[in-house]
Amino acid sequence: MAYRILVVDDDPDIVEITRLYLEQEGYRVTSAGDRTEARDSIEKEIPDLILLDVMMATPTDGFDLAYELLENPQTKNIPIIMMTAMSDSPDYIETFQHITEKPWPVSVFLEKPVSAEKLITTVRKFLN
Repeated sequence: MAYRILVVDDDPDIVEITRLYLEQEGYRVTSAGDRTEARDSIEKEIPDLILLDVMMATPTDGFDLAYELLENPQTKNIPIIMMTAMSDSPDYIETFQHITEKPWPVSVFLEKPVSAEKLITTVRKFLN
């Protein structure tokens, strides 16, 4: 059985290219364009991994979803790879954690655009 990956991003081009990269490697990909669609998809079938954008309907939509998943016993162990055009500098991460006073809610933070090689290598760290 192929691993199921949920791609959550409001940019259909990003979703499609990510889908192509992952399906070429044998992963089963589903997608959601926002936080609500993502929750609905997760309720139907819990994914093995989530690729999640930060900014969708709101600037923190991705983080909000990640925290919701961490607080749910059924989803708290799903690896989340955050993909965003925002800076992945340590300063950004520390600033975010200081503001929210919560631990970083994702397993890995990748800056867009993500190359196919980097994406696949990162996904394999969690699924293979």
